Amino acid sequence: MLEAIACQFSLKDDLVFVEIPVSLTDISDATIKEQLEQAGYGRCLLLLDQLTNLVTEYKQIQQKIKQQLQSEGYILKYKVAQRKPAILNIMVSDDTMSAVAEIIAAFGGQHVSANDVVKAGQEAGIVYGFQKEQILQLVAHASRAESGSKVRATIAVGREAESGKDSVFEPLISDMGNRIRKPVAQSEGKVDLRDFGVIASVKTGDVLMRRLPPTKGKPGMTVTGKALQALDGQEKSWGAGEGAEVSPQDPSLLLASRDGMPRLLEAAVTVDEVFVINKVDASTGHIIFKGAVVINGDVAESMKVVAGGNVFVKGVFEGTLLESGGDVSIGGAVIGHQINDETGSALSTVIRAKGNIQCTLAQYTEFECEGLLNATKQLLHCDVQAAEVLAGMPDKINGKIVGGNYYLGSHLKCGELGALSGSQLKIRLNRLMDPILEKQAVLKNTLLELKAEMEEIRQHVEQMKQMERSPAVMEQLTAMVKDYEEQRRIAAAFIADIKQLEENRRQLLLAVAVEARQKLFTGVECQIGQELTRTRREYGPSRIRLTDQGVVVEAFI
Repeated sequence: MLEAIACQFSLKDDLVFVEIPVSLTDISDATIKEQLEQAGYGRCLLLLDQLTNLVTEYKQIQQKIKQQLQSEGYILKYKVAQRKPAILNIMVSDDTMSAVAEIIAAFGGQHVSANDVVKAGQEAGIVYGFQKEQILQLVAHASRAESGSKVRATIAVGREAESGKDSVFEPLISDMGNRIRKPVAQSEGKVDLRDFGVIASVKTGDVLMRRLPPTKGKPGMTVTGKALQALDGQEKSWGAGEGAEVSPQDPSLLLASRDGMPRLLEAAVTVDEVFVINKVDASTGHIIFKGAVVINGDVAESMKVVAGGNVFVKGVFEGTLLESGGDVSIGGAVIGHQINDETGSALSTVIRAKGNIQCTLAQYTEFECEGLLNATKQLLHCDVQAAEVLAGMPDKINGKIVGGNYYLGSHLKCGELGALSGSQLKIRLNRLMDPILEKQAVLKNTLLELKAEMEEIRQHVEQMKQMERSPAVMEQLTAMVKDYEEQRRIAAAFIADIKQLEENRRQLLLAVAVEARQKLFTGVECQIGQELTRTRREYGPSRIRLTDQGVVVEAFI
């Protein structure tokens, strides 16, 4: 047995030596390693060649002892292990915004301390951004790691320069677009479902918007101490808006220059003149007005309302056309009809708006808006083009959508989607993606034409290289090479644009979704990009979105 062998270990100049008296007891690599561990040298680097030589020579002498050619007790001395300290490497990133420390764990030798890391970092030129916690965790991990293994951590991080923010335009009034769509509470807890509060209006001299000043940029710093300059924010100019003017006392304030209804723009406010009427029918004629229109009652069948600003209808809309340069708010229902003639099927009512459209419920209506279509109760067999659709209230999405066609930019949210009858309902969430595809197609066609021109130039260049190198030929050749390089630069820019458009499209594909918070019926068709699905059964609360497996219906949590 190994225990009978009197092994003696010693350390000199970081080398571990073993002295073993040779006897008839067998030894192996494993027994030597075990005794090294017991002697406290288990984490040292084994010198495998020396260990093999030791075992081989031990067996040779052991054989001589068996043949009585040599007596027991001959001492073999070999170096079998080496103690090595941990190795520390510091790597500064190419942009000098971060630095990583790599520690190769010690073979029984000295571990790296936190001070060692900081000192080595300083010697590598790091003067800023040392991460104390990461350094402490790194050295602790390395001290416990398996000998020879590599441990890494970021030990210094620079500070990115932060550009200042440009001017921000803060609206100081409410317009119809952000008017709260909640019935006004009456006495004893009752509500008037048609009363949504006072319509927003302003008087001459009222403050409309404030321009907040731009902010200063915050300089950055690399880990090597190089300062990074930051751009300050820029002061943006006021946008154009009729009925408003910059305050003569304070150029950062926008004032109303006339009475009317405010309409928020990106960097301005338009104050529309307001046309107020109790109803619109055959007795009043069509309403065409450049400003805002307020109708305190109903709009009768076949009537038209066209306004340059916001439109508010307190009652029911049964007209043929409502067109607004701003937002549309209809307190009652929108009642359209399906028209069948020799040309096919159409809808009797059309509502278009540059902003948002709000109503209680709508049937057989064609909607088109740049923003949100919000029906608080129900949409029945409508054709819709909008950024997004909400059926219900923002805090209680319980509205119903039955039948129709929807061409949307991002989301459709409702309580119930579809109907028990399985009436046809088509949703395409491609309103923002289709223009991207069109741009890509144009760029790709242009790129093909450009590559054909480049190939033609290349062939001419090759032909001219075979000609006599006269000054005229060389001048023409130089011009053609220059033209080729310019075409190649343009082609590279086109390729970069195509790739960026594709990334934008990919992000949109992942972001769009349909949500039915209560029930999703059969017969609902949803298309996202080129992928399409159609529900064939009833679901509970559900979400339709695009995944790697295509358009899927999943439980809404």
